[in-house]
Amino acid sequence: MNLSDKYFLAKVEEYTSNPLQRKDDLRKIIDVAVDNGKEDEFEKITFAAKYICGMMRVLKNVPGIPDVSSIDHIKNDLNENMKKGIEQLKEIISFSDASHQEYFDKTYFTLSPESFANLSQLFSDLESVKKYINHLKR
Repeated sequence: MNLSDKYFLAKVEEYTSNPLQRKDDLRKIIDVAVDNGKEDEFEKITFAAKYICGMMRVLKNVPGIPDVSSIDHIKNDLNENMKKGIEQLKEIISFSDASHQEYFDKTYFTLSPESFANLSQLFSDLESVKKYINHLKR
């Protein structure tokens, strides 16, 4: 995996057949991770994002899944992993300049429906990156 490859995100989009929704922000996160030797942390956040997106899909489809006995357990698990994913993202972003940190705080970390939607899109993009990384490891 070569995160510094300028075509990395284009390769992710090609592999997943999905356009990335927060591509510019994802590039900023990758650049900060690479510049500061945080590639392992970046990979951890992609893992968390894949799990979070999976849990969101389960919650959306709960009424049609007979094996799900405890929606509250799923919601609690999702909540804990969202917090973990946000903390991992904040950790990587903490190495960027103040204007980028302020932008990410405003765009992703405020408690508003818009920031939650932005965060969901970013996690979806990170999930796509994780799928591509898994493909490269095979």
